[in-house]
Amino acid sequence: MSIVIHEDERDEYDPSHAVPTSAGRYYCDPMLGPDDPNRMKISVTNAIDQHMIEALAPAAARDTAIWLMDNLPAANRAAMDPDDVEAFIKEAKKQYRVQWDKKADLGSRVHAIGEAINLGKAYIPDEEAEPFVESYRQFLADFGVDLRRDIVAAECTVLNRTIPYGGTSDIWANLRFPGPTSPIMPRFKPRAVPADPIPTPSGLWLIDMKTSLTKPASAVYDDYLLQLAALRNAEVALVCPPSCRYGETDDHDASHEFAIPEFVGTAILNLRTNGYGFVPLPADQDAFDAFCGLLPLAHYVHGLEMRGFKPIQPPSKTTTRKDAA
Repeated sequence: MSIVIHEDERDEYDPSHAVPTSAGRYYCDPMLGPDDPNRMKISVTNAIDQHMIEALAPAAARDTAIWLMDNLPAANRAAMDPDDVEAFIKEAKKQYRVQWDKKADLGSRVHAIGEAINLGKAYIPDEEAEPFVESYRQFLADFGVDLRRDIVAAECTVLNRTIPYGGTSDIWANLRFPGPTSPIMPRFKPRAVPADPIPTPSGLWLIDMKTSLTKPASAVYDDYLLQLAALRNAEVALVCPPSCRYGETDDHDASHEFAIPEFVGTAILNLRTNGYGFVPLPADQDAFDAFCGLLPLAHYVHGLEMRGFKPIQPPSKTTTRKDAA
């Protein structure tokens, strides 16, 4: 099965070089021609989705149940008529995707404003996104981030052409810490494992932002490690290098790309309406190896064409000569 680009599904918040396809998000390598079979590279999150399939059902069930509780009167009325029941169930089955799309849209808007802040650009105020934006501004203030001095890249496309895959990296920032480790915030200290200090070397950090209206600022999941490891081990960034300052200098070129630098650490920045949580995560070689293990599975599944497989007639059935031929 060939992967088909869905031009009509493009969104204004889609990352640079990202394209929606019949098999989820892919990245288009601008250095390769339209007929090159290696031009399309699976996105990091698209590959990780193969690992997260088991987690989708409970999440979908939760959002469907919440919608049902909000629409109990309609459910009770529909229960009186079989035709109404069928229509109600059809509507209910769509609701988890409606909610997920709303959450994704909000997250994309927060990312877009965060990028504007990082690059010192103006942006249109967004009332729903503003609490998350304020939490981001608080993070910048608490960590002493100077936008022009410390932000190396923002929302940049990264590619690994050897493996291959593509992704979008939210923030590269130079962070400074008073020591090699940092203590865990008291209210987030774990009960089941020792609350050891977290390694926090000073230097260039790769940071991925996550937004949520319901999860605590301490929420982290195993796929975050895979995502950070994949971004960390990409080969090139398709973005203006720091020397160009995002197009402000005379040597700006729209085809800019440069090698991914070494990062001293990787972290998740959980933005919430009432604050934030900066969570360093060890996106090491083991995490990258695990991510690479998902790529063959994703490519295999995306290449399947199952529509031609149908039940066959059993041998005991009498067939005509024409049928047998």
